[in-house]
Amino acid sequence: MVKKIFLFFLAILPLAISAQSVQVKKEKARVDGENSSGYQVALMAPEEEVKNSLSKYLKALGKTKISGGKKYTTSLYATTKQNGNATTAWFGVPSGTGEESSLDGDLQNMVHDFGVTFHREKIQMQVDESLRALQTVEKQQIRLVNQHKDLISKIESNKREKVHLEKLLVENKLELEDLTKKLEANAKAQDSVAIANVQIKKVVEMHKEKQQKVE
Repeated sequence: MVKKIFLFFLAILPLAISAQSVQVKKEKARVDGENSSGYQVALMAPEEEVKNSLSKYLKALGKTKISGGKKYTTSLYATTKQNGNATTAWFGVPSGTGEESSLDGDLQNMVHDFGVTFHREKIQMQVDESLRALQTVEKQQIRLVNQHKDLISKIESNKREKVHLEKLLVENKLELEDLTKKLEANAKAQDSVAIANVQIKKVVEMHKEKQQKVE
């Protein structure tokens, strides 16, 4: 687990330290059979990802743009196009509306703002992923610290048990020696008693014989 998380950080490190600079380019696009002027930005991401982000951006933006106290209600065109590893997002307005020039600065700012928003969202995803990885590491760290404490406690308990058992072995050895000596003494005592028993029986028989000879 720790190795996988470490490899993950190595993978996102270049992304985390590289600066993101949004470059906007003035470009015309063919819309409804006519050339429309606008601006585009190249983003290093799959088209589907850029398209989803663009859709959310346009919903938040709406179709009305206010700039310098003037209100514009001209329809805004927005398209995406896959170009190798990058995807271009293009913003423009219909030709012949008479507002192309007055909206030029707004379009440029809008495309730049979308590019910045997209990059920030991408970085936020990396931040969220990094935070989840950090939480995993912290949980693993806490688990390992607790495991370390538990192992230390078990080792100390094992040492105390070892000392106790060694003491019991010594006591058991002494007790065994004592019991062995008592067993040997008991055997000798039994031999002595057995001999005395035989001798006493002989004496008893001798006295009985004497008793019978008395007239």
